[in-house]
Amino acid sequence: MVATPQTPVHSLLMPSSQLFRSLGKQHHAYKILSKTKMCLKAEFSVSQGDVSGDVALSYATYPDQEHNVDPKKKPLIFLHGLFGAKGNLHSVSKYLADDGRKVITYDARNHGDSQHSAEMNFRCMTDDLIGLMQDLKLTDPVVMGHSMGGKTAMTLALEKPDKLSALIVLDVSPGKSPGVEELRKFAETMRQVKIPLGTSLPQARQLADAHLSPVVTNEGIRRFLLTNLRQFEGGEIRWRNNLDAFLENYSEIENFPVLVAKPFLKPTLFIFGENSAHYRELDESKIRVFFPEAEISVLKDAGHFVHAEKPLELVKIVKQFLQAVNGGSS
Repeated sequence: MVATPQTPVHSLLMPSSQLFRSLGKQHHAYKILSKTKMCLKAEFSVSQGDVSGDVALSYATYPDQEHNVDPKKKPLIFLHGLFGAKGNLHSVSKYLADDGRKVITYDARNHGDSQHSAEMNFRCMTDDLIGLMQDLKLTDPVVMGHSMGGKTAMTLALEKPDKLSALIVLDVSPGKSPGVEELRKFAETMRQVKIPLGTSLPQARQLADAHLSPVVTNEGIRRFLLTNLRQFEGGEIRWRNNLDAFLENYSEIENFPVLVAKPFLKPTLFIFGENSAHYRELDESKIRVFFPEAEISVLKDAGHFVHAEKPLELVKIVKQFLQAVNGGSS
């Protein structure tokens, strides 16, 4: 499988000139032993037989030198949210890895540089995560996910609790998520964007921004969505997200697949943004049913994108939690 290289997004509110810096990539195809070689500006290849087929996942590791990894510290896998990519998590991942902890971020199926598939639900994304863990030989990692990634992480914890040592969930709870209908409208509007051949990438972003602005009124969110415009081989500029897959399956993303499960009793941390709809509509009892031992923290003056809006505060809370998980070794 081939895909285009990913560029990181360090903050939703940074100027666009700072949003598109290069990041070294590695790629993973679960159930396939050999690494997938990637080609600059190559198109995605859509797998045949999506339900049973393999999905190539693009991932990055921190620290960037293997000899800097402290083997005593449990590795951490960090999952992004809907319309995001591993690059969105770059700054926080770098801070979390500055003491030698191995941190892995990856693009979920239908996102970033990872392969497209018509199938998109939390159980197949959980299978993708398990395959990545197996290929990278990660045992007992801490799994942390934001929004959609948080639901994938919770699904793993409840259905395969032996696969992880601890769980961290950022601004989402195990139930129906608010705002997904609005995200569906965003995706419909994104799908209507047509960029004429020969348009430069900066011009394309301006055209797409003008098309999105009547529906996506928040400038920061538009800027975030626009990072997904990519120039492919032959000069065509289009979205790297599989918008069709999301629109066909958005109810799967809106809801939570686990209705009944044994409680997850390993260390668990939920972090919400004080100003997020996910926190305003939070029913803590729903968390306690599945995660009775969970710690719940709230970041003041933060919205849904807690990792982008309050990165240092988030890192501090996560490191304190990891120190306890590691038995006093941060």
